[in-house]
Amino acid sequence: MNKPKLVFLYLITSLIWIYASNYLLTHYIPSHLNNYFERGKEIFYILVTGGIFYFFILKKEELVSTKEQEKRLSTLINSMVDFVNFKDGEGRWIQSNDFGLKLFQLENVDYFGKKDSELAEYTEFYGDALRFCEVSDEETWEKGTITRCEEVVPRPDGTSKIFDTIKVPLFHEDGTREGLVIIGRDITTLRQTEERLNRTEKLSVVGELSASVAHEIRNPLTSLKGFVQLLQMEDDKHQDYYQIMLDELNRINHIVSELLLLAKPQHLKYSKLAIQRVLNDVISLLAVEASLYNVQLESNFPKEDIIIECEPNQLKQLFINLIKNSIEASNHDSKILISLDQIEQDKIAITVKDNGCGISKERLQKIGEPFYSSKEKGTGLGLTVSYKIVQSHNGHIIFDSEQGCGTTVNITLPMVQDPSLTKSHSVVTA
Repeated sequence: MNKPKLVFLYLITSLIWIYASNYLLTHYIPSHLNNYFERGKEIFYILVTGGIFYFFILKKEELVSTKEQEKRLSTLINSMVDFVNFKDGEGRWIQSNDFGLKLFQLENVDYFGKKDSELAEYTEFYGDALRFCEVSDEETWEKGTITRCEEVVPRPDGTSKIFDTIKVPLFHEDGTREGLVIIGRDITTLRQTEERLNRTEKLSVVGELSASVAHEIRNPLTSLKGFVQLLQMEDDKHQDYYQIMLDELNRINHIVSELLLLAKPQHLKYSKLAIQRVLNDVISLLAVEASLYNVQLESNFPKEDIIIECEPNQLKQLFINLIKNSIEASNHDSKILISLDQIEQDKIAITVKDNGCGISKERLQKIGEPFYSSKEKGTGLGLTVSYKIVQSHNGHIIFDSEQGCGTTVNITLPMVQDPSLTKSHSVVTA
């Protein structure tokens, strides 16, 4: 009950008491007892009103204490980097921290008393995610126990966050629903770290395997190739067969070379040169192959040379792998754009963009894994080597692709190598 109503009720009750007591005094109380009755009703009125005021003072103190506790709780949950949300037994939002409101773009929405499906109307991008939360909440209620799951929340910039979500259902003594506590911890970085560790472990296995078999393969391979070339010179009748054998032997030799690159330690010797020179050399090298696929290579480089510290041969191999993949994935009469920009004072960005067949989401997640390839005769080591080269140059490589719409590869490299980081990469053990 609000204050005006309480004051009005107090005045009405007081007037009724005054008139009713005076009426009793006039009509029913003997005259010799009038003085005692008047004193008694005054004392009674004081005691009653005093008790009422004392009750409200206690309630006010409790209210102030409750508000202070609520303020401390609000400060606590708003300082948390986790998503915290309290709902009532009907799934209506009671309280959420700033992190949760920002996560679902509800900063300026009066969320109190609204369900997820109602809040979905205020944020178009997260509408489906909020509706799913309502379904997930219902599953938690039905189980009647604490549930824990990982939920992927998309972001407007195209990335996504992974949350370790815990839901705690609360019940009254009679078993009816009382409330729901939801806590979601952002574990995106943790999962990315685990993925990198997993990839490193796979590379370690590849390195050990490569070191044990690569040299053993190359020795007999050299002998086989020499004998085939000798037979090719002496026998004109089976030239086609010899050529096929040589091509296959060259392919095996290429695989062994990639295995050796992964297996042996790489002592990098950085030198300064214009990155445009490396890119132009690769474009010239692959121009003939591009023309065979009826694909045109286009470049967009700054006029002024951009000088960086790098290992030229490794970068050349990196760009060959990426551009060759784009050529093989492109449609006829299409273009591949290779662009170069200086994005910061000490960083450059190289982009290889095609409009070919693209990569599915499932395959995109496995890009760079050893021995994973969608090509019929692919080794699955080309992109593994590419990742390693970028890593050894303290850079980053990101694939952005949509099936049927093409692929864009973004590479970021520092212009000057940090000696401390370079030292850590001077010997790379797959």
